[in-house]
Amino acid sequence: MNYYMMWFAGIVTGSFLIAFFARLMPSRRLNPFAEPVPNIFGFLLPAAAFGIFSGLRNNMGDTFFYVYSYRLLDKETMDPVPFRISGGIMYPFLQSWCRMRSDEPHELIMITALIACVPIVYVIYKYSCSYELGIALYVLTGYYSFSMNGIRQYAAAGILIMGTKYLLSDKKTDFFKFLLFVFGAWLFHTSALIMIPIYFVVRRKAWTPTTFLFLLGTVFVTLIFNQLLPAFLDILEDTEYSRYAENGWFTEGVEQGSNIIRVAVLIVPLTLAYLEREYYRMRYGRRWDILVNLAIINLAFYILSLYNWIFARFAIYTSNYVIIMMTYVITRGRDPGKQRILYPASILMYVFYFYNVQYSVIGYASDLF
Repeated sequence: MNYYMMWFAGIVTGSFLIAFFARLMPSRRLNPFAEPVPNIFGFLLPAAAFGIFSGLRNNMGDTFFYVYSYRLLDKETMDPVPFRISGGIMYPFLQSWCRMRSDEPHELIMITALIACVPIVYVIYKYSCSYELGIALYVLTGYYSFSMNGIRQYAAAGILIMGTKYLLSDKKTDFFKFLLFVFGAWLFHTSALIMIPIYFVVRRKAWTPTTFLFLLGTVFVTLIFNQLLPAFLDILEDTEYSRYAENGWFTEGVEQGSNIIRVAVLIVPLTLAYLEREYYRMRYGRRWDILVNLAIINLAFYILSLYNWIFARFAIYTSNYVIIMMTYVITRGRDPGKQRILYPASILMYVFYFYNVQYSVIGYASDLF
């Protein structure tokens, strides 16, 4: 184990223990699922640790290309990027602002890492029922390490998830409040607009025949995607993904699909939720249907990603809700005896999954040390 992996293991273990004790000493508040909210210090320390560790990296995924493009900017001749209302404009504006201040991109990476990490830790802290399990799944499902690959889109996801309160709300007027967070995320990445139709789709009752038709339709689309490809490439032309349509990612096999094991792993918590669907609906109400529907849409994105991994990019906006749902199906089932077995078994399974299938932090490096 190298030096950075030791730091990473220490952060994960420490955050898990802090979250565990924070849950044992909860605040007086209840979350929207009527579960006690842990002590606030249980949020502050893990959020800082995950955000700073991510922000200190100098590689991982496409970070190298962001660093490279940053250093290509000549601040002596560079025109400041005007801040205007436009999809995706926030990142060039932030990049320009940081470049005028420093020759090195450390400040830019740190800011975007904090935006990507702190809100998701807060939402896990506030909405999960077993906070330490949520922290473990945040890492072991790969969400945390993936957030180091895709700076703009994960920053958009960080902004968008802060609107979770309004996404789960029963009030019709709260849609407009949620729309403000979608707008803020859109300023970083235009793909965040996909959460507008998703908002309306997930407000249906879960596990209806429509649910299964939707999943079957997703499988069918994946199987015949080659026939649909020309129309799909036409749609991409006017989006931030247009470069993928031009460089042969879809037509020349430049990139392949995701690992099918990821899809299989996502099916497991949904199966548990389905088996006790009436119990969870009775206990948690309409908010539970919304959470389950978000997990179903997340699965659909990953089924499509079997054709090409680019579809998994859309799951960035829904994967965080799967983590929250999993804390309930693992620890709040009808049979307490089964849950006592499921809890450690799930952690062991995801540890194996993380180190054998998922995108880990083995290649992490930093200029600080």
